[in-house]
Amino acid sequence: MEKFLLKTGIYSFTISFLLLFVVISREKYTTDLNGMSSIEGTSYPDFFFNLARYSIIISIIAVVVIYFVKFKNKK
Repeated sequence: MEKFLLKTGIYSFTISFLLLFVVISREKYTTDLNGMSSIEGTSYPDFFFNLARYSIIISIIAVVVIYFVKFKNKK
C-alpha cells in the first residue's frame, strides 16, 4: 500500500504542476479608481514557488483521499 500511496503522491504532484503551469498566468491585470488598467507580472522564481506550493497541497489531498478510499475498501 505504501508503494501505491507513493506513486499517487508523485504522479499527482507532477500532473498538477504541469496543469497549473498551463492554466495559471504570470500576469495580473489591475484597475485603479480612475479606470486605468495595468499589468503586474510576477518573477519566475515566485511563479514556480507558487506552482510548487499548490502542487504539494493538491498531492497531499490526493494521497489522503486515496488512503481513506483504500482503508474503507479493505474493511
